[in-house]
Amino acid sequence: MDIHQPKSKTARQRLSRRQEFNQSFSTLLIDDDSIEIPKKKLYPYLQELFKKKSSARESALRTLVEEFETHVHYEFAEKNFVTLVHRCQNCLKRGSALEIDLAIQLIGLVVLTLGAGDNAHEVYEESLVYLPQLLIKSKLSHAVKVMECLAIVTLVGARDFFDTERSMEIIWQFMNQESKHPSSVAAAAISAWALLLSDIDRWSISPQKWKGLIPYLLKQLEEDDEHVNVASIEALSIIFENGSLEKFSNQAEEYASTKDMKNGIMEDLKRLCTGTKQDASKILEDDYNKTTTLTLGETRLTFNTWSELKRISYIRRYLGYGFTNHMMENEHLHNVFHFVPVAKCSDLELYKPEFEEVGFRVFVPEVRRENCAKRMHMSPSSLLSKGRTKLRNKYRSLAEKTRAGLNIDDEELD
Repeated sequence: MDIHQPKSKTARQRLSRRQEFNQSFSTLLIDDDSIEIPKKKLYPYLQELFKKKSSARESALRTLVEEFETHVHYEFAEKNFVTLVHRCQNCLKRGSALEIDLAIQLIGLVVLTLGAGDNAHEVYEESLVYLPQLLIKSKLSHAVKVMECLAIVTLVGARDFFDTERSMEIIWQFMNQESKHPSSVAAAAISAWALLLSDIDRWSISPQKWKGLIPYLLKQLEEDDEHVNVASIEALSIIFENGSLEKFSNQAEEYASTKDMKNGIMEDLKRLCTGTKQDASKILEDDYNKTTTLTLGETRLTFNTWSELKRISYIRRYLGYGFTNHMMENEHLHNVFHFVPVAKCSDLELYKPEFEEVGFRVFVPEVRRENCAKRMHMSPSSLLSKGRTKLRNKYRSLAEKTRAGLNIDDEELD
């Protein structure tokens, strides 16, 4: 019997509660100067994706999607993207309808978190194998999610316009099928294709691959569906802005010039667009002011082209309520939109000198140097220890002011 074990049941319960409290409290303490609540662990949810039970995988996917939407888990994605994507592929093969949609969405979020580079390109290459197959096998039930995922994965993971055109061809072949797609699917396909077009310059566009695009979009405007109409007008606006109308129509030879061709298309639009569609089609007019400003925190982003607006609006819809957090923390989005959050500019680390130390000079006779070394360097009352304490207190004070949003005077940094 352990002599230190309390004898009474009540005493043992008090000890158990005290140990539990001490254990939970100790996890909050990082050092003497800071208290930090540990971040939510994502590894257990990754392990849940290996479970045979569909409901367990579905629950884990839902949590991972929510986490990747609302936070930028870059380190976790970088270390585990292969496992994450492969587990998602496994869910696509044998999961429920909801599980498949969540898995497709998670793949796009992981790539958006990784940002451009070899890792994202690896996911892109694999996606071009299983996503088109899913379009065929699922009978359109997952088509919207597939289009969104393919668009995002290509936008981030494509290395050049050849890669981008590969995905555009997959989407165009789907759009151009003889069978009519549901309006939500047609709108998703047009929107995804337009997003990828916004990422290609006019000189890189193939002169033969997209000859039927403008007639197709004009035909879609005959439909009485708001989402299809908006997606079609958005695509036309990017085509007009691109300036290569002859590459998108098989009727280019009927016009004497590109200007005449554009005027002819505008006449078709006036004939097809009435009511709210007519109002939406005004964005295609030459004198339409397309400048748009987006405010994030204390930073204003201005967009002057339809291509820029398309990219920011598409990513905004894809991330949903997590868009602001990603714009503030996602380095890839900072690079894409040339965005520098104010918070990054005022980060305390930028004010810290690269090297700062406490030092002092004391003359010590040779005979006492060895005996005094410990007292000078290790004693809490020594000049060196007091100097270090003063420097540490200064940084702590600056950190508290920064967290509180207060301005820091230059004098305080000296």
